Amino acid sequence: MSRNAGNQLRRDPLLGFQVVIAEGREDRPQQWKPSIPPPSAMRCPFCGGHEDATPHERLALPGNLPRSTDQMPWEVRVLPNIFPSLSPNFPDEVFTEENPRYPSITASGLQEVIIESPQHLTSFAQLPDVNAILTFQAYQQRLNAIRATGQCRYVQIFKNNGPAAGASLEHSHSQVMATRLIPPIVQHEIEASEAYFRTHGKSFWSDLIASELAEGSRIVHADENLVAFCPFASRMPFELCVLPRHGQADFGDANSTLLQQIALLLRSLLVRVEKALNFPAYNYLIHTMPFDTLVADHYHWHVEVLPRVTVRAGFEWGTGLYVNPLSPERAAQILRDSA
Repeated sequence: MSRNAGNQLRRDPLLGFQVVIAEGREDRPQQWKPSIPPPSAMRCPFCGGHEDATPHERLALPGNLPRSTDQMPWEVRVLPNIFPSLSPNFPDEVFTEENPRYPSITASGLQEVIIESPQHLTSFAQLPDVNAILTFQAYQQRLNAIRATGQCRYVQIFKNNGPAAGASLEHSHSQVMATRLIPPIVQHEIEASEAYFRTHGKSFWSDLIASELAEGSRIVHADENLVAFCPFASRMPFELCVLPRHGQADFGDANSTLLQQIALLLRSLLVRVEKALNFPAYNYLIHTMPFDTLVADHYHWHVEVLPRVTVRAGFEWGTGLYVNPLSPERAAQILRDSA
């Protein structure tokens, strides 16, 4: 088989991971399109009217305050996760060299579920304006409430949509997981951002926005406050990064206008992704600064969107490389055309 001249090995400019862009396979998007089972709301515990099937809520919006009795009306609810991966106990432990071959400590943290609508909707893309906005308000309120407890150093906000993305219930929901340690990939991202700032005297993220806007081919959306693009070293088809244009390290500091804008932009982007890929599973996540990091001129909080239309197979697991069968430039063009 002849080598495709369009194939490239690209390296992420910040974190250094490498991606094979197998451009010769980009004209086969139909093979990614899943078959979508019809939604079922039969005794879904997240639907309005089934509040008795869930633990006591920690927050219900609109209203901004937890209620003594869980009941309608509500548009967004926050619940404790009843199947947590992390222990709510916080023993005074750190990794030590006592047993360097098998280091371990208690996996401590807090986990919550954000139900994004009382209606049985199955994607963030289906939410009405008010629910999309209230969902992002709930993210921020819970992040700041967890910060105030002093128990954790980092909050990961994320959404698993569809079984292939890790969701166990189809009703549209997202999650908050707070950890007392900074996760390695976040630590790496922050350290790399800081190193770039020390070397160049300016933010990597500001430079990235400027260079993507100047190059143009990977831009999907840009306005005075936000920019969305398919990253140069996209790990999967239609991967997206959404960034605030003006430097802001902490998602907890975003004002109400910016929260509204990014909620509606994210929904719009997911509508385009679902149109292009016939409702794929997807993840999105928010990366923000840890609570105890005081100097943050070098960092921007941001949202990553990861459609789950390819899988890591033997080559990827064996080498640590990613293989992406659709170039980010072509993906961005498709998404621009679907607006």
